[in-house]
Amino acid sequence: MLVGLLITLLIVMTLLIIMMKWHTKRLPGYVALLAPLIASSVFIYHIPKVLNNHVVTETYRWLPAYDINLVLRLDGLSLFFALLISLIGVAVFFYATQYLSYEHDNLPRFFTYLVLFMFSMIGIVLSNNTIILYVFWELTSVSSFLLISYWYDRSESQQGAMTSFMVTVFGGLAMFVGFIMLYVMTGTNTITKQIALREEIATHPLFIPMVVMLLLGAFTKSAQWPFHFWLPKAMAAPTPVSAYLHSATMVKAGIFLLLRFTPILGYSDFYTYSVTSVGLITMIYGSYTAIRQVDLKGILAYSTISQLGMIMSMVGLGGGIAKATDSVMLEAYAYILFAAIFHLFNHALFKATLFMGVGLIDHETGTRDIRYLGGLRRYLPLTMIAMFAASLSMAGVPLLNGFISKEMFFEGLIHAYELSAFNKVATVIIAAVGFIASIFTFIYALNMIKVTFFGELRIQKHIHEPKLFILPAAILAILLPLVFIVPNWIGTHIIEPAFSSVVASSEAVSHAPHLSAWHGVNVPLMMSLAIIVVGSVIVLRVNLLKYVIHQEQKWTLPNILGQTYESIETYSGLGLRTLMNNRLNYYIIVTFVIYFVINVYGFYRVGVPELYQIEVTDYHIFHVLLLVTIILIGFALIFIRQRLTMVILTGGIGYTVALFFILMRAPDLALTQLVTETITTVLFIVSFSRLPNIPRGQFNMRRESVKIIVSLMTAFTVVGLVFMIQQADALETISVFYHDAYEKSGGKNIVNAILGDFRALDTMLEGLVLIIAGFGIYTLLNYKDRRGQDERE
Repeated sequence: MLVGLLITLLIVMTLLIIMMKWHTKRLPGYVALLAPLIASSVFIYHIPKVLNNHVVTETYRWLPAYDINLVLRLDGLSLFFALLISLIGVAVFFYATQYLSYEHDNLPRFFTYLVLFMFSMIGIVLSNNTIILYVFWELTSVSSFLLISYWYDRSESQQGAMTSFMVTVFGGLAMFVGFIMLYVMTGTNTITKQIALREEIATHPLFIPMVVMLLLGAFTKSAQWPFHFWLPKAMAAPTPVSAYLHSATMVKAGIFLLLRFTPILGYSDFYTYSVTSVGLITMIYGSYTAIRQVDLKGILAYSTISQLGMIMSMVGLGGGIAKATDSVMLEAYAYILFAAIFHLFNHALFKATLFMGVGLIDHETGTRDIRYLGGLRRYLPLTMIAMFAASLSMAGVPLLNGFISKEMFFEGLIHAYELSAFNKVATVIIAAVGFIASIFTFIYALNMIKVTFFGELRIQKHIHEPKLFILPAAILAILLPLVFIVPNWIGTHIIEPAFSSVVASSEAVSHAPHLSAWHGVNVPLMMSLAIIVVGSVIVLRVNLLKYVIHQEQKWTLPNILGQTYESIETYSGLGLRTLMNNRLNYYIIVTFVIYFVINVYGFYRVGVPELYQIEVTDYHIFHVLLLVTIILIGFALIFIRQRLTMVILTGGIGYTVALFFILMRAPDLALTQLVTETITTVLFIVSFSRLPNIPRGQFNMRRESVKIIVSLMTAFTVVGLVFMIQQADALETISVFYHDAYEKSGGKNIVNAILGDFRALDTMLEGLVLIIAGFGIYTLLNYKDRRGQDERE
């Protein structure tokens, strides 16, 4: 059924591609809507099975010798993410049908990319094979690139798409290296089998390098500092894409990766420190930077960075559950890890709501700049209510779902000293960072609503609120207080199965916390009230637009990378202009000198062979005569200045070499040499006969001496390479393999057997290259300059 679902999504994509040539108005959107509806139905159907600890698996063999198979697994964690992707997808797909215009936008193309995006994310969370997971991982990068650059005629779309693609693909390659290390350590690519071998992996020398590689993949995909800068640039995408990408899809892939491999990664304290530190830094940086933004999507972009940092820090704190044995520590780890999964769920709800509201505001007013917005509560009342609820939920205000997970976040921070990796000083530091970042979160969340919906209306434009447009956001907004009222229902049916799939022991599962809206009067509640009071005073009494204005920061990672790139481009351009001076002789000299240096280094490493060890075969007087002939022709070429004469003499050297092959009883090589030399000589003569026979420059002793020296150096390297090969005895000679050519291929001529059987594909491609080169030469010989001919006619 899981593979059937993926095939169904591909069929929907195919239908959309077929529609690209039709004028179908909004039909592509409704066809694409089938994809998340079908996916949601499939995953909802499997909820009872997963609750009963029944794991759905499907395996299709592909490359079993390397353990690369299409292995799909639906457990609690994959079901949790799959439900987020598909159910939020229903809202986003429907929203996109109202957001985009069928008169100006290519709807089949857009929805094809969006379905591909959803297909890729579902593939990630279902994969139980690291190589298949990597394939889907990179598919999300490709599909997000297509979506971000959907309006490809805009420079910001091009830049945003390239930036996000380069960063996430870099992280994906690092993750792939980590997967290869896992294969080396375990001998399998199946994730469940790797997790079963976690204790052996933890003692392997490649364990820490593998952890680093997987962290690079997770941090880049989930926009963690210092790789966060691609996410704000991705705001150039249409708002439905932003809503989907930020709430339930691409940026959550990195968190999914860490959760899936927590039983392995959690054995490393380095993992705990790194993920917790990077998460908290990202949280406070994103929340502070969000205050400084004036674009609504910019505020939400940095808000996502901050919230992802918050979730990432909780994942890091709870990672030690993999090796915890003490009951108190198990309870502490389980609490914070459970809170991470719960807040991930809450974030998907309120972030999708906020982006949909911002999209409607942009659609109706034509701007997202809060300096020009205000007073929209009269014209967009449902939008205001939905965004207000979502903003307060994100800020952690009571009576909304975000309050519960924020309380659990604080509870986990202040009890971090109960974990083996932290002491009380570290606990105070991380709790302070989380508290300050939460104040910033409350400030930008409340200020965004205040500036947008209250005050005086600054937009002189007819504004209305289409009901179908705001419907998805309104439905999601209703869920925010509903989850607060019945949190344990969500916890039991959705969060707890996901948590059970993350931890590796039944004892850890037994410590899963019980969700409730009220935790009593405690320190986290006092922290929440302090945040509300301080944040409200700052927002309502201070004009943030007056004191906090968006300014370009000088020392940011994107700027540093940009300046570094410009410097590299400048110096590399200077070097290329120096090296590439359009003189063929100069290129040849540089190439041969580099080759000589490499060969000298080879002599240094291998050693200079002794002459008595080199076997010299018998030679004939004809060998000496042919060698003298080649030397005389070579010297003659130094002094001859006519090009055609030089071509003929060069061909004479080639024919002399062919005679060498005949004397050495290698008729096949001689025939090949004769044919090749004849073709090249004729082609050169034909080419030069059509050009003015301009004589070479006058003889210059200095210039010709350089050429002679380089030629002798090249000859020395070739002979030296032959000597080194004769010295090498580490590997068995390949001739042993070809001795049985007759038995293996039926060829009586060993050369023909090698060319026609052992290297048949290579020989075919060589012939193809010759054919292409022949067509090119034929085209050049028959080329006629037609410039200006059309005008004369």
